[in-house]
Amino acid sequence: GTPQEAAGWVADSLAKGYNVKYWEIGNECYGSWEYDINVPEHDPLEYANRAIQYIAAMKQADPTARVGVVLALGEDNYPSTHIVTNPVTNQTHSGWDAVVLSTLAAANVTPDFVIYHRYEQNENGESDTGLMQAAAGWVAASNTMQAELNDYLGANASKVEMLNTENNSISSGPGKQSVSLVNGLYMADSLGYISQSAFNAWIWWDLYNGSEVDGNLSAAIYGWRQYGDYGIVEQPGNGGPLLYFPTYYVAKILSHFARGGDQVVSCTSSLSQLLDVFAAKRADGSLSLLIVNKSIPTATNPSGLSVTGNFTINGFSGATTATQYQYGVPQDNQAESDTNNNIDPGTDAAADVQTSTVNIAGATFTMSFPAASVTLLSIPAAQQPTGTARLINLSSLGLVQGTTNEMVGGFVVGGSGTEEVLIRGIGPALSGFGISSPVANVNLTVNDGAGNPIATNNGWSSGTAQNTQQLQAAFGQTGAFSLAAGSMDSAVLMNLGPGNYTAVINGVGGASGTGMVEIYEVSSSGTRLLNLSSRAYVDNGANILTGGLTIGGTGAEKVIIRGIGPTLANFNQTSFVADPALKVIPAGGSPISASDDWSDSTDAGLAAAFQSVGAFALTPMSRDAAVLLTLPVPSGSVGRYTAQVYATDGNSGTGLVEVYEVPSP
Repeated sequence: GTPQEAAGWVADSLAKGYNVKYWEIGNECYGSWEYDINVPEHDPLEYANRAIQYIAAMKQADPTARVGVVLALGEDNYPSTHIVTNPVTNQTHSGWDAVVLSTLAAANVTPDFVIYHRYEQNENGESDTGLMQAAAGWVAASNTMQAELNDYLGANASKVEMLNTENNSISSGPGKQSVSLVNGLYMADSLGYISQSAFNAWIWWDLYNGSEVDGNLSAAIYGWRQYGDYGIVEQPGNGGPLLYFPTYYVAKILSHFARGGDQVVSCTSSLSQLLDVFAAKRADGSLSLLIVNKSIPTATNPSGLSVTGNFTINGFSGATTATQYQYGVPQDNQAESDTNNNIDPGTDAAADVQTSTVNIAGATFTMSFPAASVTLLSIPAAQQPTGTARLINLSSLGLVQGTTNEMVGGFVVGGSGTEEVLIRGIGPALSGFGISSPVANVNLTVNDGAGNPIATNNGWSSGTAQNTQQLQAAFGQTGAFSLAAGSMDSAVLMNLGPGNYTAVINGVGGASGTGMVEIYEVSSSGTRLLNLSSRAYVDNGANILTGGLTIGGTGAEKVIIRGIGPTLANFNQTSFVADPALKVIPAGGSPISASDDWSDSTDAGLAAAFQSVGAFALTPMSRDAAVLLTLPVPSGSVGRYTAQVYATDGNSGTGLVEVYEVPSP
């Protein structure tokens, strides 16, 4: 279609409420198997010029739409008559990727994403042993494609997602391997390796297809089904019940590996080349280990090889038992022997994924895995003691733009009695921490729950000498960094009873830059800090909204941390960030939890936890972010963590970061 037609599809999606956001221009347009009426056919320059027009038209119809182009991987693959020069290597190339990316860059057009399809083998070229080693190529493919983007798009490469939207074992003419246990093993291995790459999407082609009998049915290929099929399920031509292939059962196992909010963690292995191991830390603190035994039974070794692995899990305090999900040769053989040919997985439990509880010896254990099997171990996190842990400091960092975009830090004091708190609005002092553009002059106002000002300050040392000394003493008592005398940072020391409060900072005289709100517990008589919420402008560049929390006492503190955007529409906020993402990072460490869309979380109790702390409900299926975590206090110290809220998909707007203390049962 024309660019105008493409824009019409986008507009129609919005008008009908579909709200489709990801649009791919064409499909494998570099390939001779695709229909093309252009002359010459499958020309990368023609494709790139068309893509430039489509992107402009579709973005005009919906500025939040994300539009991507297809790549083939490799600067010389699918060569054309056009010659371009890689601006970094100075090498000339005529391949599809080089011409497309060079043309887009010359027009100053950056796609939102690029598409890569991966099929490991071609028709009648299947090899079981070859397929079992092929998935490791995902990482190299990711590096190659990222290098292409970096070379041709320069700094704009960081704005481009790499997505895989088709993956299977064979490019055409699927034979018996496609519906065999071997393809199930490849599916698990493929997800494991792609999770360690820079690709942000992985789609198996496909869910439901149809059988073919003209593919490779050689006896040299493992498997008993004498036909092929791309799908993981199939409905026979006579309209009977569905057939379920090994890839279906492996997909069931993979649903327990990692989901939104989980973190794929580094896993190094000195195990047998027949055993691949992948790890993910779940949002609830548990650990998932995905193990693929790639030993395939053969005529000379009909049982295959069972492989024993010795595991050491560093930095994870887990339980002594794990839930095991496993699928392999016994289940596949059972399906063959069933009179219903494995039509319904519910009719024969022996042909389904096997679930059991296994014993593990803590962080170091040994386990054996049967030949040609996929195993997932779900190891729960050990319960952390609650002890006396409590929030003693809350802070937020973000953009302040005069009085137009103020930073609003809300906090809650709970319990009974009073609490002495130190509240600060920081600007100039941030330059000592490597922040290049802090707001130069900060005004701080503290409001009560009704919005009435109860304290204000502009220039923390501008008051009496006694007040300045009291503030300095509070800085030292709470561990707050010192402020230079005469600086235009702001601070107040107050006694507050239970209730809701806001600390608002703005730039005096229209001053703009990075600012920070801080709330410290100085002393307490029956009260405690329960909640921080901070609102500021965020985008996917330098303007990240950061919430900091410090936990004192002993044991651990259970908290809810949220990054809010779309649900702000319920509070008459029109310029909210459409798709916020959230990371939680311990001081001096790497992220321990992340969330993009909160509804993707596997923690079924997340919505109930919101209600338990009085947090407003999030719109179902919204793109707000949230995690439920238990954060430990290091022995003899305090636990310091930051929550970063940033925009994805190139959007920007007002965002909200929230931290809630979850009370112990």
